[in-house]
Amino acid sequence: MPFTPTRPETNALQRSADRVALRIIRTCRIPRHEQEDLRQDLLTDLFARLKGFDPARGDLGAFAAACFDHRAIRLTERILRGRATMAPISLDDPQPGGQGLTIGDSVAEADGYGAWLGQPTDAFAAVERRIDLDRALGTLPAETLPLCAELTERSPHELAKASPTSRATLYRHLRELRLRLLVAGIPAAA
Repeated sequence: MPFTPTRPETNALQRSADRVALRIIRTCRIPRHEQEDLRQDLLTDLFARLKGFDPARGDLGAFAAACFDHRAIRLTERILRGRATMAPISLDDPQPGGQGLTIGDSVAEADGYGAWLGQPTDAFAAVERRIDLDRALGTLPAETLPLCAELTERSPHELAKASPTSRATLYRHLRELRLRLLVAGIPAAA
């Protein structure tokens, strides 16, 4: 027969989970509003392991404390590991093994921000895309060129707010423009 904790035991387990959640918050320096989620995670892990609890071998509080501690260690490691991979890095930080070079020295300005984020850059592909765009713009009707020029400086949302035409009309023009570019051999950017 499975073990079912009583109401006072449940309250004690919740208080214990709260204490462990606060410890995780302090250790990982995360916002206090995460306490509820951490407590729920700890209790869920405990309830999943509750079928392995044997009252003849020990107290429920000790079993819960061991489960909470093990889960807290795993959560803390996951949070800190995730934070380490997302640590902010300055372009002025020295490059490992770079003989005094900085990280910014390894990213060409022409490659842009995408290269800094690890996206592939290909100068030849960029030139070919620019030539294709120039060719495709030559095939567009003259009335769509002002819209193309506006889109180089503002987002569709900003255009819709500033335009006297309706938002639906603007988005219909954008859809037609995309179709014309697709016919000219320019697929939508990924």
